[in-house]
Amino acid sequence: MTDRIFTGLQLLSTGLRPYVTKRASAMSYGIQIIKDIEDGDAQFLLVLMWDHWNELFRQDLSFVERSLISELRDFRNRWAHQGPMSENDIYRVLDGIERLLCAIHSDQVVNIRNLRRESLNRLWQAEIGDNNRNISRAIWPFVLYFASAAALCFACFRFYPMPWNGLLSILIIALLFRLAWAQSLKDASLTSGPKECFHCGRVIYSTPCPYCRPSQNLGIDPRMTIVLKNDETLLPTNKQRHH
Repeated sequence: MTDRIFTGLQLLSTGLRPYVTKRASAMSYGIQIIKDIEDGDAQFLLVLMWDHWNELFRQDLSFVERSLISELRDFRNRWAHQGPMSENDIYRVLDGIERLLCAIHSDQVVNIRNLRRESLNRLWQAEIGDNNRNISRAIWPFVLYFASAAALCFACFRFYPMPWNGLLSILIIALLFRLAWAQSLKDASLTSGPKECFHCGRVIYSTPCPYCRPSQNLGIDPRMTIVLKNDETLLPTNKQRHH
């Protein structure tokens, strides 16, 4: 568990270092401070950003990022002193690092995002996932469909002459195998754990995304919705529907 936090803090320091250096250089800070920033680790950079927030970062970042800095400092201290860190804490650390790096448009966002997704999958397996249940869910469609195929093939050989019974049996087995395969893939996509929607980027637990097309999920005709300027969707009133 701690290895992921160590990797996340390394990515944080790599992403923060050029940003903090640029801000300090713009305010004409001394050469020694610039050198300390270039050699500093994640803890040093977080403390510096907290202590020099007003003169260096207040105009560029919001208080959301300031809260992230405080939270990451606390988690880093707990990790450094070998405090208890749950899987949920690890995910929160990596998520906070990703949000902070996104705010400064760092090129390390992709790397920390992959690490955060790995932690999300571990969190899912720890809290909800069950490998035995997932395996049985994948095998069950094949058992069901092949039992049906055996019964239908027996009926073909019982009531149809050669070679038609053999041809019908082959077609039945191929068709039911295809159905079992499709059902297994469908169950896997619905139960494989949390994932990010490709369109809106939100974490979802099923397919399709309930955020991208809420009007379709509610059984409402998309042509009867009104899109506002602030990207909110207004559902029509009863009077508008009649018109």
